[in-house]
Amino acid sequence: MTSPTETRIRRALTNCSKGEATRMVLPAWVRDLDPDRLDDVHGWRDPKAPDRGVLLVPTDDGPAGVVLRAATGAARAAAMCALCRTTHTVGGVALFAAPRRGAKGRQGDTVGTYICADLACAEHVRVETATAALKPTPGTTVDERRAGLRERAAEFVAAVTAEG
Repeated sequence: MTSPTETRIRRALTNCSKGEATRMVLPAWVRDLDPDRLDDVHGWRDPKAPDRGVLLVPTDDGPAGVVLRAATGAARAAAMCALCRTTHTVGGVALFAAPRRGAKGRQGDTVGTYICADLACAEHVRVETATAALKPTPGTTVDERRAGLRERAAEFVAAVTAEG
């Protein structure tokens, strides 16, 4: 049985077909999200298709989601996520591509960027102090990092969903 929250989140996936959205495996914790009060960027990898992931971003119109595909292989050096701007050790960042919405996407047009390999940007921006594996932007507060993540993720979603 599908919960109303799951249904809304699947409908929020803007760059895939309804069938693809239906077949995607959503983590159990997604049922606990309140789409009307979403205030963080949420991301996850599909356990049945590990190269596929989802980025769910809060917007004024409700959540907007994009389906991502990870490039094979990970960064071979320390790298920074373009969304949360956390620097990771080797393998912590991957190149993700999202097919554009509509005809452009069906023709193979994509938007790509480097994102945390585990898509857990919202957790990474909450790190108070740098660790060996995670280094948040120095001199910024958790609230500033959360706001920056929401802004950059919304810009990425807008690029994926842009018409014309």
